[in-house]
Amino acid sequence: MANFAERLDLALTKRGFTGAQVASALTEAGIPITRAYVSQLRTGKQTNPTLQVLRALASCLQVSVGWLVGDDHLESGAVEDLQLRAATIGLSASGLSESSLAVLRGVVELARKAEGLPEEHEPASDIPDAAAPLSGPQRRALGRRLHGLRLAAQLSVEQVVTAIGKGAAAIPAIEEGRIAPAPITVERLLTVYGIASPPIREYVLSLARGEREAAWYDAHSIPVWLAATYALEQRATLIRTFHSQFVPPLLQTEEYARAAITAAGPATLGQPTVDEALALVMARQEALSRESGVVVWAVIDESVLMRSIVGPHVQLRQLEMLMDQAKRPNVSLHVVPIDDPAYVPRTGPFTLWRFAEAFEPDIACAHGIESDELITDTAAVEAYHQAFTKLSVTTTTREETVEMLNSHLERLSRSLGK
Repeated sequence: MANFAERLDLALTKRGFTGAQVASALTEAGIPITRAYVSQLRTGKQTNPTLQVLRALASCLQVSVGWLVGDDHLESGAVEDLQLRAATIGLSASGLSESSLAVLRGVVELARKAEGLPEEHEPASDIPDAAAPLSGPQRRALGRRLHGLRLAAQLSVEQVVTAIGKGAAAIPAIEEGRIAPAPITVERLLTVYGIASPPIREYVLSLARGEREAAWYDAHSIPVWLAATYALEQRATLIRTFHSQFVPPLLQTEEYARAAITAAGPATLGQPTVDEALALVMARQEALSRESGVVVWAVIDESVLMRSIVGPHVQLRQLEMLMDQAKRPNVSLHVVPIDDPAYVPRTGPFTLWRFAEAFEPDIACAHGIESDELITDTAAVEAYHQAFTKLSVTTTTREETVEMLNSHLERLSRSLGK
C-alpha cells in the first residue's frame, strides 16, 4: 500500500519538481518550509506534516490531499463511522517499522477473514492527471473573489505584480476570469492580500484547484469570511451548534428568519438589506436539504422559545416547525432549561463542523457581533467541544425536547384563544 512518502515522491517525480523548487514555491506562497524538510517528507523521516503544508503540497503538485495521504481507497463522499475509523488507523500507522507494519497487516488480514470480507485490494498508486482547466464559471467566480480581496487589501494591480515577482500572470486577466492562475499563484496572492486563516485560504484554493464547481456562496456580494463558513457547512457531515438568542438559522421558518435578521441587522451577514440577507439563510437551508448525509445537532436556550421577536402567529408556526424538525432522524434538538440550568457556557453562539475526510480535523466557528471567527487551533477547538459536551449531558433528551415544545405550543395557543 503506497504511503504518504511514496506518493509524495511519485508526485514530485511525475510532475518534474525538485524538493528545492517545491520548498521555494511554498515559501513564496507564505508557507515557509525548507528543501531539507521536503526531502525528509519524501523519504519518510518526517511523517507529521500539518494540514496547511499538506494542502499546499497538494496544490503545488495538482493532486488532492486525499490522494496524497493514501485515502483513495475510501469511496467518494463516504461518511460511515467505521470507514473513518479505519482510515484513521491507517494514518496512525505512519512511521512504524517494517516489522511492525508486517504484524499490523497480518492482524488486518486475519480480521478480514474472520468477518468474511474479501481480500483487501491495493489502491491505485498511479498519480492522477493534472487538474483540467477551470470552466468559465469557475474562472469568473475565482476572479471575482480575488478582485474583491485585492480591493479589500487596498492594493493596486502594479503593487500586486511587484509583490509576486516576474512571470506572474496578468492580474486583470485573472480578475476578469479570462485566464486561470496556477493554484500556487493563488497561494501567493492570498498571502499578499493578508489572508492568513487556513479555512478561508482553502475555500479560495478549492476553487482554484478545480475541486468544486462555482457555488451560490461564491457570489461577490457575500463576504469571503461568510462564504468560507458556508463552504465548510456544505462539506460537513456533522454540524453541532449552540444558540442562546434565536432559533438556529438552519431551523428557522422564513418569517422568523426575517424577524431575526431585522433584530440583529442585515450587516451581520454582510448584506445591505434584510431581503438580501434572508436570501442567504434560505439558500443555506435549501442546499443542506439536498444533503441526506448531514446530521444537525442543535442546542438552544429555552428563552429562545419564549422570546417574542415576531407576532404570536409567526412564533407558533416556528414552534411547530421545531417540533417537526425534532422528529427527523438526522436532527437532534435539545434545550437548556431556563430554570436552574446545570451548565451555561460563558460564550455566545458557536458551531462545530466535522468532515468525512479522516485527515481533516474539526473546525469551530464563534458567531460574533460583526462577523464569524473560524477557529482551527486544536486546543481552542477542543475547548468548544468540551463546552458542547457539557451542554449535551445537561440539556433535555430528545423525548423531553418534544414535551417542552408541546408545552410552549399549548401556552402560545391558549394566549391566541385556540
